[in-house]
Amino acid sequence: MSKLYYHLLLIVAVTLGAIWIALTKPVNFGLDLKGGIEIILYPEIDKALKSQYEKYAESIENLLEKNGYPVLGYKVSPKGIEFQLLETPQKDTLERLFEKNFGSIFEITLNGNKLFVKLKDKYLKRFKETIIEKTIEVLRKRVDNLGVAQAVVTRLGDKYIYIELPGVLNPKKAKEILGKTAKLEFLLVLDVSKDKKLLEGEAKRYKSVRVLPGADGFYYLVKYPPVITGSDLADAYPTTDSYGRPAVGFTLTPSAAKRFAEFTQSHIGKRMAIVLDNYVVSAPTIQARIYDKGIITGQFTIEDVKNLVVILKGGALPTDLKIEEIQVIGPMLGKEAIKQGIAAFIGAVILLTLILVWRYKVAGFTATLAVFHNALLLWVGLALLGATLTLPGIAGIVLNMGIAVDSNVLIFERVKEELRKGATLLKAIELGYKRALSAIIDSHITLLVAALILSQFDAGPVKGFAVVLAIGTIASFFSNVYMSKILLDFVARKRWLKFSI
Repeated sequence: MSKLYYHLLLIVAVTLGAIWIALTKPVNFGLDLKGGIEIILYPEIDKALKSQYEKYAESIENLLEKNGYPVLGYKVSPKGIEFQLLETPQKDTLERLFEKNFGSIFEITLNGNKLFVKLKDKYLKRFKETIIEKTIEVLRKRVDNLGVAQAVVTRLGDKYIYIELPGVLNPKKAKEILGKTAKLEFLLVLDVSKDKKLLEGEAKRYKSVRVLPGADGFYYLVKYPPVITGSDLADAYPTTDSYGRPAVGFTLTPSAAKRFAEFTQSHIGKRMAIVLDNYVVSAPTIQARIYDKGIITGQFTIEDVKNLVVILKGGALPTDLKIEEIQVIGPMLGKEAIKQGIAAFIGAVILLTLILVWRYKVAGFTATLAVFHNALLLWVGLALLGATLTLPGIAGIVLNMGIAVDSNVLIFERVKEELRKGATLLKAIELGYKRALSAIIDSHITLLVAALILSQFDAGPVKGFAVVLAIGTIASFFSNVYMSKILLDFVARKRWLKFSI
């Protein structure tokens, strides 16, 4: 009997601990319960691919000309680079040249004096995967910097990205922060004019230059490559300029700081364009050597600065994003869902209790306690794991209660079978549990496998249901197998238990 009391003390300790956790640690509510924004984004991989080919094009052009193959011109598209050569080279010679300088990443096609270069399929696939992974990484950083709790940023199929922002109800702000590419560049200014065509004509005299519009109405002829980019920032923060206007402060990584200091030292008196997404936000004159800190000024409001800091700290997106779908879910809908879920839970508990107590009397009461305990452990599991409860998750809780009852009913019927064979009550309980255990384990393992499969789906509600199902199934082993047997043993020894056979 002493061992039984030790088991009872363990159950009481676990129950009290679970109640304390349930009262002190809240469960996260999902978008469908809390309200917020749901967004589906499409990374424009073709743009990223074209941009990558543009970078390759210049290197390939230099290589060809260096090896005696003058280039008349080239065209870049997401499909590859087409070079117009002065004369027709030997294909095997070109293949050896490309292999030596670029490895085996390119596939080349020669048609007369036209050379077409593209990435091989395996490298193309890897590039596309990298773009999606990098986009998800940047978006997660931006969401974290926004301070949104229980946000979801995940892949949806092969091409899309799915985002949930619980508690955020401003779609305009969400679009601005999540959809902005935030390509930050610091570039040397060669010339400035209000006449764009004048600068475009001047640009023909240079290599690696572009004409970009500015916030002040001027156009800027800037030189590439950039001195530093957004990836060189160690931090970004709100600040003010010398006139007290909102600005963005930044610090650079050590390697970028050294490079930036050398550049500013050698270009004192010249202008440097601070470019965000191909738009010159400001172009200050370099007054002195700048090392690891600086500010970005412009016609910013305080809100603009806050948003820009979030974006810069998250990093630049590798490509543009297209918003395929955006849906705002109001908090009132979530409150109504919670009310309905609570009503369903209470209704299920009352119905199950009535059926169990009517059918199995005292044993039915112990089963009801086990079901309540299972629900408590499930709730605590959600809180401890930081899992998000969704509307399908509430349905999962109710389903889990039904599964718990099923386990108890199976055990009770096995006990009754042993009683009919002439076993004593305590022996019947022991044998009933032992013979029902294999079936219970099989059913619970099946549920865990189903939960694992469902958890692979990217959709939040499906994953929410899977998480609840998995936690509830694991909790069921303690409550409906271990605890239920201890309670039955206790009431049987107290002679409170009777089974009608």
